[in-house]
Amino acid sequence: MLHAQDERCPHLGAALSKGRIAADRIVCPFHGFEYDGAGHCRLIPANGKDGRIPAGMQVRTYPVRELQGLVFLWWGPERDTYPELPFFEDLLSGWRMSTMAVDWPVHYTRAIENQLDVAHIPFVHKSTIGAGGREFVDGPYVVADDSSIRVWTTNSVDPERPSRSQAELAESAAGRPPILHLQLPGLWMLLISPTFRNLIAFVPINEQKTRYYLRAYHQVRNPLLARPFEFLLGLSNRFILNQDRRVVVTQRPLRSADAGHDRLIGADRAIAQYRRWHARALGSSAPALQPAREQAQKGQEESPVAFPGITEDVADIRSPLE
Repeated sequence: MLHAQDERCPHLGAALSKGRIAADRIVCPFHGFEYDGAGHCRLIPANGKDGRIPAGMQVRTYPVRELQGLVFLWWGPERDTYPELPFFEDLLSGWRMSTMAVDWPVHYTRAIENQLDVAHIPFVHKSTIGAGGREFVDGPYVVADDSSIRVWTTNSVDPERPSRSQAELAESAAGRPPILHLQLPGLWMLLISPTFRNLIAFVPINEQKTRYYLRAYHQVRNPLLARPFEFLLGLSNRFILNQDRRVVVTQRPLRSADAGHDRLIGADRAIAQYRRWHARALGSSAPALQPAREQAQKGQEESPVAFPGITEDVADIRSPLE
């Protein structure tokens, strides 16, 4: 059973993530204090098995839920009901998938905006997905609300005409699924074809580090074919991500929330919508989320609310949803 707790032991402040799990309790590595899943201290070895445990010897615990192999964590005040977990309905069944994880030395806002940027492809990915000189962006058409940002766009060789109007783009997008879809706060999907999708769960580790859990969803049913196909997908996705990384690590300031001097263009509509949502979610006086520290056994730091990590290597992604 999964639990998420503050990392600091209330005794002398040691990191519980450096301890161990014993019988569904976390054991502090410093003096062996044991805490149950609700955060209550159940044993102080120095006091003996029947010894008194002070009332304040407790670790804060956070609600967690699982969906599709992702761990979702709520960092805000306790409440009777919680928001629906963000995910993509068309990925809930009927797919095979493979997962890879990479860490980037960037703030999560820069990582997410990079995947909403529809104009960088022919320059950053000139040797891969951006080949062909398709520098002209027709759009994008963007639909945003408090839970998602959806993007329709077409890149082409310059047709020597302006981009279509938003009304024309809206008409063209009607009835078609978006090319890019961000489920806020940090689940992103790229529609590559009817039988192929990429998904990224963005996991802030701290102010200078973001973990990407990249999943390739496909419908190759034969396991003998699927495994080598997934291996090749992993190589391809890693190479393409590294092309992005080379540029994104150079962006300043580190947090896009501090980038008040950026001059956005029409092709940046999705980025603009993300920045608007991010500012609303944090509140006008909040400069940024408090960083979460990378831990082996979850949890840490108070900040408004929270969200997904991944079951295979427990981590968490945090951002306000209220």
